Amino acid sequence: MLRSLFVLHCCILAMLSLQAQVTIKGKVIDSVSSTGIGYISISLLAVPDSVRVKTMLSDPDGLIELTAVQPGKYTLFFSSLGYTSRYKPVEVLPHHTMIDLGEIRMVSQSRALQSVTISGERSAVQYRADRVVLQVAGNSLYKTATNVFDIVRKAPGIAENPDGTLLMSGRNTPVIFINGKPVPMSVEEQQNYLNSLSPDLIESIDIISNPSSRYDAQYKGIIDIKLKRDQSLGWQGNISSNYRQNDYASSENNGQLTFKTKQWIYSLRMGYVNGTNPYQYKALQHQANTNYMATNTMNSTRLNNFNAQLGIEYAINKTQSIGISGKSYQSNRDLHSFNTLHFTDSTQKKTVGYTQSINQAAPSQQNNAININYDGRFGRHRLNVFGSFTKVENRQKEDIQNRDQLTSNLISYWKTSLQNYIDLRTIQADYSGQLSKGLLEAGAKFAFITTRNNLRYDTLNNEKSFVPDASRTNQFLYDEYISAAYVSYEHKGDNYAAKLSVRAEHTYTKANAITMDAIEKRNYLTWLPGASFSYNINANQQINLSFTRRITRPGFDQLNPFRFYLSPLNYWVGNPYLQPAVTNLLNLSYNNRNFSISLSLGREENPMSRYPEYNKITNELLYLGRNLPYRDFGSIESGYGFTITKWWKTNHTMGIYYNKEQTPYFGVTYAIGILDYTINGSQVFSLPKGFTADLSYYYKSKSGNGLYISAPITSINMGLQRNWLNGKLNTKLNFYDLFNTNLVRLTFREKTIIDNRFSHWNGNQRFVATVAYNFGKANYRAKQTRTTDEEKRVSN
Repeated sequence: MLRSLFVLHCCILAMLSLQAQVTIKGKVIDSVSSTGIGYISISLLAVPDSVRVKTMLSDPDGLIELTAVQPGKYTLFFSSLGYTSRYKPVEVLPHHTMIDLGEIRMVSQSRALQSVTISGERSAVQYRADRVVLQVAGNSLYKTATNVFDIVRKAPGIAENPDGTLLMSGRNTPVIFINGKPVPMSVEEQQNYLNSLSPDLIESIDIISNPSSRYDAQYKGIIDIKLKRDQSLGWQGNISSNYRQNDYASSENNGQLTFKTKQWIYSLRMGYVNGTNPYQYKALQHQANTNYMATNTMNSTRLNNFNAQLGIEYAINKTQSIGISGKSYQSNRDLHSFNTLHFTDSTQKKTVGYTQSINQAAPSQQNNAININYDGRFGRHRLNVFGSFTKVENRQKEDIQNRDQLTSNLISYWKTSLQNYIDLRTIQADYSGQLSKGLLEAGAKFAFITTRNNLRYDTLNNEKSFVPDASRTNQFLYDEYISAAYVSYEHKGDNYAAKLSVRAEHTYTKANAITMDAIEKRNYLTWLPGASFSYNINANQQINLSFTRRITRPGFDQLNPFRFYLSPLNYWVGNPYLQPAVTNLLNLSYNNRNFSISLSLGREENPMSRYPEYNKITNELLYLGRNLPYRDFGSIESGYGFTITKWWKTNHTMGIYYNKEQTPYFGVTYAIGILDYTINGSQVFSLPKGFTADLSYYYKSKSGNGLYISAPITSINMGLQRNWLNGKLNTKLNFYDLFNTNLVRLTFREKTIIDNRFSHWNGNQRFVATVAYNFGKANYRAKQTRTTDEEKRVSN
């Protein structure tokens, strides 16, 4: 009898204990955007001794679920890098089965400080553990910006080269992401897109200067543009147009329309560019026979470019969606190039030769792509699968006449025909989910690229007939297969985060220079480890340490053994035997409110470069692609911003850069350390009547490399902006490069080998007027069409 009573008593206690186990649910969201915050560290602390009972991470959407919680009084502790920690008391009673905390709002550390730094406005630049965040929407620092270039060059470590390309940390060309997805493009397409993307559509921009192993090995730097998003139903649109004037006139016109229902999202974006871009190349070379050759090349390129993107996304349910998108980019150009070669004697006073060259060309590019994307969330796990197919076609015909101006005789007459076809196929899958007390990420990718290049030169012979020129004609075939996989694990504590990752990429390539009867095959595996550690000293201060290894494969244009002429006696040639470069980088950074400073040290093995070879007999100067043994580099970058008065705010960045590359050249190895610095600043003034004015400036000191010395570069810009019609209409006036000093000037170091100096000017001094209008019922921004990183290496 006693045994039966004891068993019954134990069963009742077990049932009561089972019933008393409670589940605590909730969702962690950002206090301003109300979007879920993934991977927040949550600790359940017992009261009053604060003993840690349970820990977990929120899922990618910010959802939390603590199960099997016993009755009692507790404190929930929420913490994450970049957000102010929060405590929330909770009491679990015996009759509870589930407690729903609802939304737990977390305040960004930069927002918590804005009441001290900028009243009524988010901090324009926020410094986080692995990135710098530019808060674009509603921030006066970026109001006068005409395009993305105007915004990102206010970030630490970002510079815009005179040719319009971006440079990160003094050495890397960043890859463009949209809403966390890569959208690498050819140089021309990327510049067209960034020029056409209205700042009115942008919420924020993340600058990632040291990507982890999770990202493709080609990504040495990332600019992630976050477009504004809204969950309201309906349609919304934006149209914008700008007029630019330098030596020539041009215009850009863009429109975007989105429509959202409960399950479907439709998006359409179209753009058209029409106008002319100038370019000038000048050189003065002291030749082996003591004569001087002055080169002057002036190009005018007439643009007639069209782009369109169409996307459809379907929400299968609340946690799964599938989308398909397509894009088309059509570039049609008319290039007129006028070149003169003026030869003088050693005194540079007597003319001994004068050659004129005229090149009429019609380059075109068609880039068409289709993408399919699946995204699914299963509790604390997330899966993304992406596939794409891209077809690129480049064509160009040239008519080149070289004439002796002293005798009016025709020296040579060439006709060229270039055909270039590239197919890119990519499929990849990415997984993330909670494992124990940390976050596990893993993924795999496969890419197959084929390129077919055929360049034909026909030369006018003495019989006045065009015949094939075997010395310049070439056919080049290139295949590349890339297989990659990665895994990473991150553990977050109360005030620290540690992450380890590794990526492996297998590459197989086959380069077939048919005309040269040369085939080059490569088959190699590259391991790319990474590690990072972040520590919150307090709510305002943070220190971060990271290590990464990245790989840089040569682009198609670098491998293609064709001649690309700057003038009849100056050209560069691709090299199918270029090896990939590998970079090891160590970075240490410190962030304090609106101030940040970072130190980077690294070495790049087999860096790719172009070096000049001078033929003393023909006076030809050609630039060959080659691998250098190594390049050592280091940098110190800092940024800060503050408000001087209610109507005047300022932002400054500064970088000090060191590069030393080992350059074997004509039997001599040059290893010259180059130290230079950059200063970038912006003064923003809030004027009466709702106007905003911006004065920005950029300076790069004397610099260069092992073979060349480059002169300082300066640029000063001004802008004026105002909104009308309750913010729907936005007008801007901008004047860039006020004093026409944004150009590249280089001088060869060893004058005993080549006495040569030259400059590149891209017509950066220009006036721009912009008008943009927003309309519709919703503020939703559709996902951007995604392309693959291999497209970045597609030649123009």
